[in-house]
Amino acid sequence: MADIQPFAGTRYNPEHVHLGGVLAPPYDVISDAKREELYGRDMRNIVRIDDGERLPDDVAGERDRYTRAASFLKSWLDLGVLVRDDAPSFYVVDHHFPNPAGGERRRRGVLGTVPATAWERSDLLPHELTMSGPKADRLALMHATHAQTSPVFAMWSGAAADIEEVLARDTSGHALLGGRIDGEFGSEKLLVWRLSDPPHVAAIVAALRDARLYVADGHHRYETAAAFAAERRAADPSAPPDAPFERSLVYLTAAHDPGITILPTHRLVRPGPGIAFSLEDLWARLDDTYETAPAAGARAALVRAAELRATHHAFAVVAQDGAAVLSRPRRSTESPRQGLDVMVLETEVLGPAGVSPDAITAGALTYTRDTDRLEAAVHGGEAVLGFGVAPVTTEEVIAVSDARETLPQKSTYFYPKVPTGLVLYEV
Repeated sequence: MADIQPFAGTRYNPEHVHLGGVLAPPYDVISDAKREELYGRDMRNIVRIDDGERLPDDVAGERDRYTRAASFLKSWLDLGVLVRDDAPSFYVVDHHFPNPAGGERRRRGVLGTVPATAWERSDLLPHELTMSGPKADRLALMHATHAQTSPVFAMWSGAAADIEEVLARDTSGHALLGGRIDGEFGSEKLLVWRLSDPPHVAAIVAALRDARLYVADGHHRYETAAAFAAERRAADPSAPPDAPFERSLVYLTAAHDPGITILPTHRLVRPGPGIAFSLEDLWARLDDTYETAPAAGARAALVRAAELRATHHAFAVVAQDGAAVLSRPRRSTESPRQGLDVMVLETEVLGPAGVSPDAITAGALTYTRDTDRLEAAVHGGEAVLGFGVAPVTTEEVIAVSDARETLPQKSTYFYPKVPTGLVLYEV
């Protein structure tokens, strides 16, 4: 059973700040230029805590980005910029955002906590491997601030049928916090409600108790919370089992929420020895199960590939001699991972094209979510081949997670990211 619990959050005070000016993207998608922009947007922007700048005269552990983060957190609490809620609460978040395909969507999520444990005992099921560098950075920040500043983004499946009704009870009135941010495809609106009425809180806990939880984004953040919990538990074995440090901040949304959006990540093949140099050369290297059809360009090829997706693995291919759709019929596989489009592309197409798994690890591919970039990179000489792929589906992510497998690199991009700074969890 899923152990999803409320928490007494630390959040921005709407009497002092406008939420749109103080939110930031998660640390792992913030460039130096974006950080500078956020610094200039509002002196109280959460980026100063979550992903502060490095300075030339920094001294590790004495005067660095982590000690500055702790100082900002303390001073903002002292000044009332941030406030601590006095009762365990869930925080419902409505995220309105532009649909890249046109129109607007809304995704509803709820901020709560789950136990921070090793994956084999976790309520959350992962779908990707992690790297040590980001975890070391996040752990150093948590050591300094004793706070989780950015939630793990996860989806639920199998919750009680009335969960949407339960979450909607107190979200028709005025939101506690709200604001607009500049997103990847235009303006996004965030609204946050705090739900602290004990019967309502108990109803949310009960409605999600039988759900299965799947990580969408934030594997490093979860592993950092688990590592911090293990450290604190070892240092203070007499701490109660419900100590704050034992849990991880999580943003949960329904896997079937119409606002769940996964963007495709297309592949560009760098020039190199042995790489297929044209569509004709590529076709000659593939087996006879593949079919090809010319297309007017990458966009047209992706449209046709999407039409074939239910019955075929289909890709848009761009080379100097044109664009085409490459496809073969789907067939049963031994595991959900093997049946993913991106996995079939890697093993059956990129391999014969001259791009081995070792070459991919070494950087033979670059990635883009921009369809037009496929053609621009190829015709500009930056890439020899461009492969446009369809996004994975939530059903595929769930199947891979249930099978305790992992997705290939750059397989998922859940859009939009959950902003940092909605609510903090002090541990």
